[in-house]
Amino acid sequence: MEAVTRSYLRSLAAGTITAEEAAEWALRMMDSDAPELRDERIWTALDRLSGADLMVGPGEYMHGQEDFDSWVAEFGDGNEGS
Repeated sequence: MEAVTRSYLRSLAAGTITAEEAAEWALRMMDSDAPELRDERIWTALDRLSGADLMVGPGEYMHGQEDFDSWVAEFGDGNEGS
């Protein structure tokens, strides 16, 4: 699940998926019984992705490119500790 979560974060930041697609996927994952959900880092990333499509007004998203880039950096590239 870590690699797939990273892929969704990167795809959202790159604009290859929409905020709605990212949020829908994250909510499905959060509703599963996957043991990886106990990993705080994965849960936090899914929580962020699940809110990627939140709006503060008509046509105005709460989160934008800076947020998406920050989420990618926060999650890391998978090479921590190597």
